[in-house]
Order: sequence, then C-alpha cells, then structure tokens
Amino acid sequence: MPRYEKWLSGVSVSAATDQVAKTALAERLAAVGHFLDKSIGGSNEGEAIHQMRVWTRRAQAALKLFSPALPNAQLKRMKKLLRKLRRSGGAVRDCDIHLQRLQAEEADVPQRIVRTLKKQRRRVRQELKALRRRMLNDDRYQRRVERLLETIAWPKRHSSREAPGFGAFCKQQLSPLAVQFLNLASANLRNNDTLHALRIAGKQWRYAMELAPSIMPARQHHLLYETLSGIQDRLGEVCDQIAAIDHIHQWLDDSRKKSHRERLQGLLEREGRHLERLRSRLLRWWTPARRRRIRQQWQKAISPSAR
Repeated sequence: MPRYEKWLSGVSVSAATDQVAKTALAERLAAVGHFLDKSIGGSNEGEAIHQMRVWTRRAQAALKLFSPALPNAQLKRMKKLLRKLRRSGGAVRDCDIHLQRLQAEEADVPQRIVRTLKKQRRRVRQELKALRRRMLNDDRYQRRVERLLETIAWPKRHSSREAPGFGAFCKQQLSPLAVQFLNLASANLRNNDTLHALRIAGKQWRYAMELAPSIMPARQHHLLYETLSGIQDRLGEVCDQIAAIDHIHQWLDDSRKKSHRERLQGLLEREGRHLERLRSRLLRWWTPARRRRIRQQWQKAISPSAR
C-alpha cells in the first residue's frame, strides 16, 4: 500500500507559494483517490472509508490554505467533489459506528432498529459505490485532479506580482483559523451547536497545521499540534455521544409499538446520563488556564522571532 505523508515538510519558507501548493495538493488528492478506490470491497473496507474521509479533510484544508493561488471555478468544483465524497463515506461509517455501538454495549434495542440500520447501510454503501464508479471510470477523478494542479498559479488574475514566500503566506492564512477556534473556545460548551462548531474549527486548524511544520520552530509546532489533537479527542467523545442520542430520538419517532418505545426510552435515559458525565469531564478539563496556554502556544509559534 502506498504511504501518503500528512506533513508538508522540507519546504523552504522562501519557496514560491504556488509551487508549494502543487506539491501539497498533489499528495493529498492522490491519497483521496487511493482510498476511494479501496472504499468498496475487501476485508478492510471500513478503514478505507475512514481514511478517505480523513484525506478529504486534509485536501480541503490545503484548498483553503492555498485558495489565493487557485482559479475560482476549479476550486469550487474540487471542494464540492471532496464534500460529496466525505458525506457519502460518512453515511456508511455512521451506520457502522451505530451498529458496533449497539453490539458492543448489548443495548436493549428492538431488532427492527438493527434491521433498519443494516438496510440503511446497504443503501448508502450502494450510493458510495455508484459515486466511486463514476469517479474512477475513465480516470475521471484523476483528470479532475490534473486539471486543478495545472491551473495553480499566482496570482489568480492579471497581475505581474510574483508568488509570495510560503512562510509569511502560510502564517497569514493560518491566523483566521486560529482566531475562529480561540473565539469559540470561550463560548458556552453546554450548547451542542457551539460544541460542534468548536470541533469543526479545531479540525480545520489542525489539518492546516500539518502544512506548516517548516515555518515554525519544531518544538512549538509539535506542542500546538498535539494540544489540538488532544482537544479533538475530548470533543469527539461528547459530539459522538450527542449524535448517538439524536439517532435514538429518531428511532423513538419512528417506533409505534409500546414495548419498543419503552426500551428505547430507557436507552435514551442511560445515554443521556452518560452524555452529562462526558460533558462535565470536558468542562472541568477545559479551564481558562488551558485556553490561555493554547493562545500562548500559537503566539510563540508565529512570533517574528520564530524561524
């Protein structure tokens, strides 16, 4: 199996940004294509779908970072395709996670719910399979990637300016992602929408940080990236539990049999208590001092004296 490198390393801070963009996007889009090919069939289908989704996020982070060097039409087309792949794979993976959860916890769930989940998985897997076939037949996906890479240039339109050095450009592009996350970090995390928004902002910042090891001191980059990874793990626990509860609510709405509803109501109450334990643990850990430390790590990483 090919190895794809998530770190954009060995890049000079003075390198032309448009050339760096080609290198970064070629790697990430190749990984998406590889795992898309492996996403249907084989003994490791679930892991291939997971990796495809991870690499679509990495590719999207690169598209966002290097967007000034990309023509709008090509940028929008690729973003739309990556979003479609991620959501299609996500629908299959969600079914897998819910089925594994029910089996692992031996939850008292009506078998009709399990059968419905399995039927849903077959349907969304078929949709992913059809999308995969369209993208891989006649090398359609590869041709889209090649067209995008061929059009990368600086600037987008009619100007004699040269491409900026990657170091200054990358710090400039990372700053809004950091600000978005740090602003949300002080919001009310008892609100589910805010919690989800913080998780998404953290993912976007973290995947973009994978493009930046060469522009920051190694220690500062490592500390900040590991901090963001740890936060993602904790946020993911709570957000996944919220998603599980949302599905139980849906099952309740679809259930008419009294005994089924009683069993689901009991499951809902147990999962609700577990959510509160997870959220309380997160809030105890997510202190003002910890938030200040993240801000300080970011400021040290991008300070003028760094690099």
